[in-house]
Amino acid sequence: METATTDTAFRARVVEAADRSVAEFLATHDDDAAALPHRAAMGRLLALAAVTTEPGSAFYGSGADGAGDGAGGVAGGDSAADGTGDAMRRCLDRLEQLQGPTGLFDGTNLCSPPDSAFTLNDACIALGVISALETPGKALADVGARLAGIISRATDALVAGGVHTPNHRWELCAALARINALQPRQDIADRITEWLAEGIDQLPDGMYSERSALYASAVTNPSLLAIADHAGRPELLDHVRRNLTAFLPWFNSDGTLESVFSRRQDQWMDFNAAPFLPLYRRLANQDANPDFAVAAAWLGTLPLHEPAKLLALLRLDPWLHAALPEETAAAAAPDSTLPVPLAPAGAALETCGAYRFRAGRAVTTVYGGCDGLVPGVVSGLASNPTFLRFAHGAAVLSGVRLSRSFFDLGPFRSQHTVRDGATVRLSEELSANFYLPLPAARRREDGVYALGHEGRFSASMDFPGRPTVVHRLGTEITVRAEPGQTVLELDFDGADTAFALELTFRPGGVLDGVVPASGTPGAFQLVQGTGSYRVGADAIEFGPGLPADPDTPPAYNPGENYRYLAGTNASEGVKVFITGRTAGSHRLVLRGSTEAP
Repeated sequence: METATTDTAFRARVVEAADRSVAEFLATHDDDAAALPHRAAMGRLLALAAVTTEPGSAFYGSGADGAGDGAGGVAGGDSAADGTGDAMRRCLDRLEQLQGPTGLFDGTNLCSPPDSAFTLNDACIALGVISALETPGKALADVGARLAGIISRATDALVAGGVHTPNHRWELCAALARINALQPRQDIADRITEWLAEGIDQLPDGMYSERSALYASAVTNPSLLAIADHAGRPELLDHVRRNLTAFLPWFNSDGTLESVFSRRQDQWMDFNAAPFLPLYRRLANQDANPDFAVAAAWLGTLPLHEPAKLLALLRLDPWLHAALPEETAAAAAPDSTLPVPLAPAGAALETCGAYRFRAGRAVTTVYGGCDGLVPGVVSGLASNPTFLRFAHGAAVLSGVRLSRSFFDLGPFRSQHTVRDGATVRLSEELSANFYLPLPAARRREDGVYALGHEGRFSASMDFPGRPTVVHRLGTEITVRAEPGQTVLELDFDGADTAFALELTFRPGGVLDGVVPASGTPGAFQLVQGTGSYRVGADAIEFGPGLPADPDTPPAYNPGENYRYLAGTNASEGVKVFITGRTAGSHRLVLRGSTEAP
């Protein structure tokens, strides 16, 4: 690394963005430090430590020996820069106040080792930045000493503590690895070894078990990098490489990253891809990986995520501030704003049931990897019923869902997904019972039976002991990505009931060919022919529609698991419904077009 060229333009951009973010909170939010949660207080302290110790920052030196020591010139004026010393002390006061007798921090999860580990990882980064200074000055030395005390008081509890999600193990190990590098203890190293002995939870296609872009970028990959660096475990980098390779085809030209297949909260989000920048940049330079370099260069065009923390990491990791290989500046793929390595013709995440097809400006994403929702909708399961997305340039159909009126069991979620070339078949089999009288041997004189859950609801009915009358509904959806269009075919078997196919478009365009949906304010219905949704020169045509019928309402039903709690998983956007009956087959064609300039 001694011979690597520093990317001065990139570093200057990071410094400028970090200065802006610090100036903003100093000017408008610093007085609330006494009420900040511990992670926010530490994040603010890390940001202050990064800019006040960075020679290129307008805040450089302002916290070295107290407030008002030689800084200024940023947005917000000299007074913002002059307050950095006091701001750091207020953050430290808050952290020490929140640190309980065990050394852990309280939050939503009380005395939580993993939640404390997030804060302590940032504390170690901040302490590393300060410790790297030849002459930090008394004020920064005091900050470093207080940080060291916070870290030391928490160490025993982190070593002994537990977790409750998969990524917490690696966040905890990362904090322990950083602490051990600063304050070495054999029991810390032993605990890291014990956690790692469980094995990294990586699926065959490179996703981690949570299948989450959010946690891959914010927790698991950064943690594995930290453990590799600070605990001498370079083999962990292979997991990061595999995960970053798996994500390459799933970036979108609008700066988001597909996350519909996640088992965490980002399955409901348009996930901003920017947090992946330091991950791709690090391994692009360390491995001379051209695809990662292309990804890093493209991600670098997006607004920076947490620029002050990124600045601190640049200071501590020379791979991050090194210039990307020049030969990796790839041209955009044909008819796309994405570079070629991020826009292959096809991509698959088999363990997630996710598939992507590109043709010209059209991108088709098919998803059939939901987890079984037994006993119901719970955190940690992939349950997003969006099974199809289609985009043509700026026109985006962000989700297609299917509701059926069948015992309030909720929207279609594929139970069996098979890909054959550019065709993906999704299928689901639902059943619901009516229960007949109990046989004589199962009856009780007192009429009180054990409380049980039969799949839809709970009652004291002795469900297992009763004969049943079964109703069933089979649904098969076939998606074919063809040149110039994507074709969707619905096939039903079993109960004859109503269905509603919901198309949700990203706001900002103009609908044509539809009518207002009866009973669903703000929504529309395609009752005949073909509709279109246009954004600028790009359009998505969709159809054919089906006639309106009062017995086939145009509405989305999230299912009883949500509605019983007055909740919903409804998506947001411009909604168009196509309704009909679950008899026979129905066909929908999605076709993209672009007007010539």
